[in-house]
Amino acid sequence: MKKAICTVLFSALVIPLAANAKYNPPKDAPRITYAQKIAVTQMNSLDADGDGKLSREEFTGKVAKYTRTEEKNARRARKKGIYQTPTQQFEAADKDDDDFLTFQELSNYIAEYQKLDKGRARYY
Repeated sequence: MKKAICTVLFSALVIPLAANAKYNPPKDAPRITYAQKIAVTQMNSLDADGDGKLSREEFTGKVAKYTRTEEKNARRARKKGIYQTPTQQFEAADKDDDDFLTFQELSNYIAEYQKLDKGRARYY
């Protein structure tokens, strides 16, 4: 009986502590930037043919899929004078002029875009 009570008390003390523990990645683990997270989301949602890169048509079609937040970010960008249409975004991001956006090109563009307006610009 005494052993059962000790087991219950131990479980009551240890299990909540384990549930609140946070995972801390190793120091040498690669860090994923916010721009890369957005680029992954964009690539997954816009790459219709699944070839791992975005064509001009796939990328400019993103306006039809805008969420409320993205519409709000576009309105803010217009007010601040930093708005770019999807066509302008595509042309700015396509550094090698092959009419396709790779993950690296898109994440680099998003990182550059976020530097506008002192880092407060929201990519849409």
